[in-house]
Amino acid sequence: MKFEEIERLAKMMCRCGIESLELERGEWRLRLGRNSAAPKDPCNQEEPLRRISEESAADADVEVVANDQPCQVIRSPMIGSFYRSPSPGQPAFVEVGSSVTVDSVVCIIEAMKVLNEITADLVGTVVEVLVQDGQAVEFGQPLFKVAAKN
Repeated sequence: MKFEEIERLAKMMCRCGIESLELERGEWRLRLGRNSAAPKDPCNQEEPLRRISEESAADADVEVVANDQPCQVIRSPMIGSFYRSPSPGQPAFVEVGSSVTVDSVVCIIEAMKVLNEITADLVGTVVEVLVQDGQAVEFGQPLFKVAAKN
C-alpha cells in the first residue's frame, strides 16, 4: 500500500468521524486510529470500530434511513460557532423537511468573527438537524442528515 492511499484513508476517517479503521489486503493488515475531542457522530454511537472494505470506503459518508432512502451527512468545514439563521429572531435557513440544492445555504459558522455561509453541496431533503443553535462545532462534525433525491 502506498503512502498516498494511507493518507487518503486517514482523511476519510476525519471527514466521516471514524475513530478507528482496520483494512486487510492479502497477507498484511493496516490498523489506523485517532483520538478526537470532537463529539461522536450520532450515527455511530453503538459501533466504536467499523470495518470498511475498499469498495465501501468511498461510500462511508452515506447511510440508509428508516424508509430505505440513502442519507448523506453535511459536515462542518471548519471550527466555529453554528447558527441556524442569518441573525437572532429570523427563521432558520432550513428545517426538517426542507428541500436543499447544491447552492442552498443551510447554516452559518462564525470563525474569528467572520460569518461563513455553509451550503448543502448536495440535493435532497433535510431529515435531521444534529447541532443546536449557538453550539461550538469542530471540523468534520456532522451538522445535518439529508435524504438524497433520486
